[in-house]
Amino acid sequence: MKDKLLAEAAAYFREHAILLKLAGEFCRKYRSLGHFGGRVLLSVLTVEEQRDLSAFLRRKPGKADFVSYKDFSAAWEKTRFGSIALPDFLLSLMPGNFMTKREERQQEQVKRRAIMDRLRAEYPAEPVRHWLRALAQGDLRLFAKDLYQQEDVLATVACALASLPEKYERLPLFANRVAKNPHALDFDRTEGRLFLQALAFLQGGHVPAAADERTELLYKYRLIRDDILNFATVYGLKAYAENGREIAYWRTAAEVCAPLNVPLREIAAARQILPVSEKADAVYIVENSGVFSTLLDGLQARQKTVPLVALHGQLKAASWALLDRLAAGGFRLLYAGDFDPEGLSIASHILNRYEGAALWHMSVNEYAQANLPLPENRLKKLPTSNHPQLTPLVAAMRHEQKVLYQESLLQKLQADLWNK
Repeated sequence: MKDKLLAEAAAYFREHAILLKLAGEFCRKYRSLGHFGGRVLLSVLTVEEQRDLSAFLRRKPGKADFVSYKDFSAAWEKTRFGSIALPDFLLSLMPGNFMTKREERQQEQVKRRAIMDRLRAEYPAEPVRHWLRALAQGDLRLFAKDLYQQEDVLATVACALASLPEKYERLPLFANRVAKNPHALDFDRTEGRLFLQALAFLQGGHVPAAADERTELLYKYRLIRDDILNFATVYGLKAYAENGREIAYWRTAAEVCAPLNVPLREIAAARQILPVSEKADAVYIVENSGVFSTLLDGLQARQKTVPLVALHGQLKAASWALLDRLAAGGFRLLYAGDFDPEGLSIASHILNRYEGAALWHMSVNEYAQANLPLPENRLKKLPTSNHPQLTPLVAAMRHEQKVLYQESLLQKLQADLWNK
């Protein structure tokens, strides 16, 4: 008898869409409250919906109407189905809607812990443990809630963290080694984005937005994303391989006073990079390729091999790899860039990364000749975290709001190199 009444009640509610909607709204209320109660708003009711709702509630509703669970229950008890408890009917009408949000969260937490435990047991390497601990404690949050339940995706990232190479390895080959798919860790894939987030977390920072900064982050873990188009331009340098043997073409280029565009793969293959000149104690770095080329003209004309590097307006992974090796050799890095937000940002990175690095003709006195306006939107891009060497210059630029390009200081740069 009860089953028959339940079937008839369900059929009646399905024939009247507004009643089915009312039942669904109270089921949703149950999920948030943990019990049946409260009231729901039925808005923009049609004439037909008002009529059906009026017949059920035995009162006249408006075009928008609040209905309490108490009224809903009272109206239910006056129907021929009233012998059935309203919660029992709702359970039969909409099975699966009676788990509260709190219960759902608890279940998700249990499942999440189980996944973390399995990954921790399968991949006990410290980078994985550190990453999983941060996820468990909420110190690191994945960019989508459902990712915590995707064990296969998390396992790929864990395997990658546990398999970080000891020698330089190209990213596609690394991805194929850990996931049997060379594209598994591409930045446009979920696994690749999570892997990048994990590496950034292990470094103590955020995921970089710029492609070159992402490439540099991978390079810090001996992963090479682009080792041909990512290059540095050098002059007057020599290099030695891991086995201690000199890499001949570096010296050959220096001896014939020719510059080299050296791809990241070749820089990574060099254990040591030094100036060719035994007298050199510093390496000169310029931001712009045009300035580099002009300085190079004079050096070639004088047959001088002063160590010189061009950054081409940005710090790529190849640039960092090169400067790391030069700094490791004990050579002082001297940087000359534009007096603008981008040039000062590069300077800030170099000064903060390398002990003993210094600015090269980038003083407040030299900035005094600036006469080009610095727009407000670009002024905001001045580095906020400065090295002490930059603090007076940043203050002057904020006050004067002008830029000066390093081409204006070419004669001073040339004089330093000609006299070496």
